[in-house]
Amino acid sequence: MATTTSALDSSSALSSAMGSALSSATGSSMLDKDSFLLLLVTEFKHQDPLNPMEDREFVAQLAQFSSLEQQMQTNENMQTLVELEQRTQMLNAASYIGKEVSARGTGVSVMDGVVSELLFAPTQEVASCNANIWDSNNNLIAVLDLGARSAGIHSLNWDGRKLDGLMAPNGVYTVSFEAKTAKGEGVTVDTSVSGTVVGVSTSGSEQVLRLSDGRYVALSNVRELVQPGTAATGENIISVTDGEAEYIEYRLADKMISGKALVYSGHTLVASENLGEKSPGVHLFEWDGKDSSGKPVKDGKYTVKIEGYASNGSSVHVEYLGVGGGKKPSTSEAGA
Repeated sequence: MATTTSALDSSSALSSAMGSALSSATGSSMLDKDSFLLLLVTEFKHQDPLNPMEDREFVAQLAQFSSLEQQMQTNENMQTLVELEQRTQMLNAASYIGKEVSARGTGVSVMDGVVSELLFAPTQEVASCNANIWDSNNNLIAVLDLGARSAGIHSLNWDGRKLDGLMAPNGVYTVSFEAKTAKGEGVTVDTSVSGTVVGVSTSGSEQVLRLSDGRYVALSNVRELVQPGTAATGENIISVTDGEAEYIEYRLADKMISGKALVYSGHTLVASENLGEKSPGVHLFEWDGKDSSGKPVKDGKYTVKIEGYASNGSSVHVEYLGVGGGKKPSTSEAGA
């Protein structure tokens, strides 16, 4: 009986010692390789002298320790590889800065009354289509009745006004679509946005591109990458003198189903005009010299950027031919 009591006492002491060792080593119930080794040594110190650990048990525990160490080393190596991959992805995404992208997205921006363009494409003909516009707090601020639409790409024309008729403040808004067939069946609507990349960030494991107007698109959603500045320096820069703006000629390589002309003063967007549908060839853009609120701009130099989209949603190549004033070329279309 004395031997049994001694063994029980030894077992109790071992349990207490192991718990104390584990607590002091880790401060928690989680085991790492150092804690495992400490527990193994503690077990040697407190084992029953009348029933010592056999060689096979000792070897088995050493094998467990070795396996644990290898697994932890593998985990550390994998974590290092993941971090290296994330850095590589960030560097690759940084190469998009300064370039224009077309990507799947649902955001529109409002900046001083100018609303960015969003393209939407029902997968089949619909009898009704509504666009719901939400603010950053998920409040519904506007509903657009788009009526019946054919399958294919369309441009969302929102004037930036809310349900109460007031202009929405500057910011980024989310658009969702509700489209139905004549039978009341729901139809999927694809969406696309475009803009110039000015920053890159990481959200979880995803690289995110920040556009110049504050919108964000996931790198994985980018459909097309366009290098800005296809024109020679100065060919898309116009002057405003005494309130009169020069015109600009441009050539489209393909048919444009929707487009817009953006006018910048430095990096600030001052005006945006929809161009509608244009055929391939030479066109003319005339600006009235007024900003988005209808006020005349100051005399000076302004940059014009033409953005156009083909039927498949890709960007149409725009070639700037030159600027001028007075009599306009007969090959151009006034008011284009």
